[in-house]
Amino acid sequence: MPRVSRKEADKHREEVLNAASKLFLEHGIDGVSVPEVMAEAGLTHGGFYGHFRSKEALVAEACARAFNDRRSIYEAIEERNGADKKSARAEFIKRYTTRAHRDAIGLGCPAAAMCGDMAREDPKGPIRTAFASGFNAMVDRLTPLLSRKRKTASREDALAQIAMLVGGLVLSRSTKGSPVSDEIMQSVRLALLDE
Repeated sequence: MPRVSRKEADKHREEVLNAASKLFLEHGIDGVSVPEVMAEAGLTHGGFYGHFRSKEALVAEACARAFNDRRSIYEAIEERNGADKKSARAEFIKRYTTRAHRDAIGLGCPAAAMCGDMAREDPKGPIRTAFASGFNAMVDRLTPLLSRKRKTASREDALAQIAMLVGGLVLSRSTKGSPVSDEIMQSVRLALLDE
């Protein structure tokens, strides 16, 4: 069997990372096997170890990818709203607290999708380290977006707002199918926008 070029190998690696990021968000770390990730990427299981040392290494990189991929969403909200920080913040909060976001686990916030998995990971291991790093970058990136009026949000204020958003989304997903699911999202939206 002929060897693939470096360019093609890099392309395959990106496909695996994209597939893994989506699948781990949707199904959790333990809910997805390496063969399932490779099949989603359109590749055979045998090629996995040519790209990653282990599933743990894949999960760590996929976690970092999931956080990084969301940056374009924040940037687009800021671009649409220009200097109007209040409108940008409102748009972000409204988008975050929608049914569509609740239901699109694989395309939504990685903090909400993976926090249950992370609580069970080794605190000093590469997966938890990648999650904490991605989360910190998310907080840094969202702090200006979560600013109220003309005053830049403090890190403490941004963390409180993010905790409310993430917690609300996790609880809403956990109660989907019950009326309380929508109530949770609406309550979070109203609490954050009624300030």
